[in-house]
Amino acid sequence: MSQIVVLCEGRTERALQPFIKTFLDGQCAASGKPRMGLNMVDAGGASDLLSAKSLPKLVANHLGAADVVGLVVLVDVKAPPPHVFPNAGAAIAYLKTILPADPRVHAHAAQHDVEAWLLPFWEVAQKKAGHRKASPGKNPEKVNHDHPPSWHLQELYRLGGKSYDKPRDAAAILRGQDLRAVANACPQFKAFLNTLLGLSGCTQIH
Repeated sequence: MSQIVVLCEGRTERALQPFIKTFLDGQCAASGKPRMGLNMVDAGGASDLLSAKSLPKLVANHLGAADVVGLVVLVDVKAPPPHVFPNAGAAIAYLKTILPADPRVHAHAAQHDVEAWLLPFWEVAQKKAGHRKASPGKNPEKVNHDHPPSWHLQELYRLGGKSYDKPRDAAAILRGQDLRAVANACPQFKAFLNTLLGLSGCTQIH
C-alpha cells in the first residue's frame, strides 16, 4: 500500500491519526481510489521540525522509502524561540525556505496549535470535562497566542476537577465526530486535509 508521511510535533497530532485515516479511507472509497496509508510521525517536538539542519534530513529519510507518495510537515504557529510566527502563512513560508523543492513535499501549520481543531466540538469537551465553561470563540483558528486552544482545554478540564491529557482527551473528543465540521470551521485544517486528499487522488473539500 502506498502511504503519506506526516512529520508532526508530538503525541497530540499522533492521536489524530486514526480519525484522519478513517476520513481518508471514506473519501478514497467515495472517489473509487485505493486506500492510502497514513503514517503520522512524532518528530520529537518543534525544534527539529523548524531546524534548517534537522528537517531536510528527516524529510530525505522518509522520502527514500519506495512506498511514500507524499510527505507533509505539520507545525504549530505557536512555536518555541527563536521562531515567532504571526500566523499560519508565515510558518508555512518559513518551512518552505528549508524544505526541498520536491512536488511530493508539503508544508502546513495549525493556527495557533493543533487543539484549535478540537474546539468545534466544545460541547463534547464540556461533557468530558464536567464543566460548562464558555467556548473561547466561534472561530477556533482566531484563538490567539496568549491563550491558545490548548490552554482553554486545559482550563476547562481544570475547572471540572480533571487533568487534561493531550493525546487521550483529543481522541475522546474526536471519537464519532465528522471531520468536515472541523474543516468548515478551520481553514488551515481544510488545507491540510485537502493536501492528503490530493495526494490520494481523491476529490477535495470545497
